[in-house]
Amino acid sequence: MSRVEKHNPLKASALSRQAEALRDGKSGKIQFKELTLEQVTRSAIEFGLVTDVLYLMNAGKEASIYLAMWHEHPIILKAYRLWSSPHKLSKQKGYITAAGGNKTRLVTALMEDLAVKEFDILTWCFKGGVHVPTPIGRVGHFLTMRFMGDGLEPAPQMKDVELDNPELAPDQILDDYLLMYNKVNYTHGDLSAYNILWWKERPWIIDIPQGDRVNKWANMTKVELILKRDIRNVLDYYEQYDIYKDEEHILKVFLDEYIPDNQRHYRELDIGGELL
Repeated sequence: MSRVEKHNPLKASALSRQAEALRDGKSGKIQFKELTLEQVTRSAIEFGLVTDVLYLMNAGKEASIYLAMWHEHPIILKAYRLWSSPHKLSKQKGYITAAGGNKTRLVTALMEDLAVKEFDILTWCFKGGVHVPTPIGRVGHFLTMRFMGDGLEPAPQMKDVELDNPELAPDQILDDYLLMYNKVNYTHGDLSAYNILWWKERPWIIDIPQGDRVNKWANMTKVELILKRDIRNVLDYYEQYDIYKDEEHILKVFLDEYIPDNQRHYRELDIGGELL
């Protein structure tokens, strides 16, 4: 029984219904296979997240992105894939994460965990003023968010945009990222021109479930490494416009803004004084 089912007044949660659908009317273990557009559409409508799904926009490592509709409004439907994940999976027994040791969970629970994490971080970022797609809803391993684009034409990734006046864009991205780090207390973990959309003459940060929480239990050596990599990715992209910024200074601004109180001296505890 999943943590959702434990507190669910209904007899069957969304995950239970999804599992039954995957069993295809047969008893025994779930058979995981690629979901068709028809299956995704049927489940998303049943869960009350969309009124229609138009087409698959993109299939990443962990999730598929669909252009969907809520009545006359286009929205994004993200479905964490039950049949494919970079995590160590056992299609019969469930999955084991690196941190989980010998604890095994159902694959469906893993997919829900990822969807929950993204929806929560997206919500906190939106409330914190970060320019991210507005979160709408989540059920099981599905979540919906605001569609970035004009009409039914999606906004392009930053990597596909040639900016006429690029000087402001890196500061806008880094200002948003500083809000995400300082106010929401999360790193992104994969910030690059691939995970930034250009819409309404400004950048919007997307694809945030890779982020790590920055709190009193965080490994600040790892956090610093992630921040440095994300900042470097942004700066590398804008060097094509002959825009150069001091990576170490920007990193210092981030760390001066926020380090958990009990982590203030983390560098002194780092054996060898090097980032892991």
